[in-house]
Amino acid sequence: MSVTVAVLPLCSSYGLMLVILLANASFMGGLDTAGNARLVSLWGENEGRPFMQAAQFAFVFGGVISPLVTAPFLVPNTKDVSTNSSSSAFTDVTTLNTTLLDYNIPNTTTLPSTVVLNTTLLDYNITNDNSTLGNNITTIAEPVETKLIYAYIISGIVILLSAIPFIVIYCRYKSQKMNRNQPKKQKKGCTRDLTWKYHILAIVLLNLFYVAYSLVDNTFAAYLMAFVVMELKWSKAKGTQITSVYWAAFAVSRFSGIFVIRCLRPAVMLFICLIGLTISFTGFLLCSHFQIHIRIWICAVLVGLSMSVVFPTGFTWAQENLLNITGKVTSLILVAASVGTVINPVIIGYLMEELSPM
Repeated sequence: MSVTVAVLPLCSSYGLMLVILLANASFMGGLDTAGNARLVSLWGENEGRPFMQAAQFAFVFGGVISPLVTAPFLVPNTKDVSTNSSSSAFTDVTTLNTTLLDYNIPNTTTLPSTVVLNTTLLDYNITNDNSTLGNNITTIAEPVETKLIYAYIISGIVILLSAIPFIVIYCRYKSQKMNRNQPKKQKKGCTRDLTWKYHILAIVLLNLFYVAYSLVDNTFAAYLMAFVVMELKWSKAKGTQITSVYWAAFAVSRFSGIFVIRCLRPAVMLFICLIGLTISFTGFLLCSHFQIHIRIWICAVLVGLSMSVVFPTGFTWAQENLLNITGKVTSLILVAASVGTVINPVIIGYLMEELSPM
């Protein structure tokens, strides 16, 4: 992940960029799979509940701060570049950038001029039949460089630093040959013995649960702004605000889950969240139909509060009551969640275009 993130902005070829993105996604999937399975195996059932919630909160926290960290590298450096011209109308690139469209230049005489707007080098043919702008206008400027590559390099360094402890643990484990020969301790897990038929059935039902969850989760977050703009005729500013409020509620609830899970059993927590989701979505539908705007905001907050802890709590519940969450089981769950994320935009996008956003 560290290498693929760091080299991504250097990929000028579209095909090469796709290959690097595919590799990055593969390593990220491995991290998700091994990380969730490792959490369960390290701390077991009851002790591992808050750690699973904390790990999922870390994902949300990273998603919140990453745009803020990246923003300074997106701001281009403004450089004043002089121009060779006998007229004061175009004195530098900044003036030309703001005033070029205000000039009516007749198509009588064609004079070459090179103009830089932001980071794009464009060739303009400036024409004029009077002598007010001079006989020859040449604007020469260097493209403005962004420093986005530094944001990717910093991300790569952070990922590399997080990999070092795992390298140390692995090397220490390999050096202790005696410990390797000792029988492995049996991890505390689900004591229920399932036949292979029921084991497969349990995995299938668990995967279907996560497919449904990913459908709901990604749909609401991705299409909330489009829905309120298209169906409710809100402004885009309001759409951005309600989306931000939703994510804030989502993050607060996931952080609270670290402490709440100590008091509630996973089954009770899942029941409360799923009932809350049902009520919230029903309320959102009715309030959207009757244009009750203030309650739409409330329902969006309730959806964020109810949805956030379902993903980690499902892992904990399955480990305690259903089957041992191994790396293979975790991988199947994440594949199921990814399938829901992939197919749902196609379905929802088609329904919004052909039927209605509602």
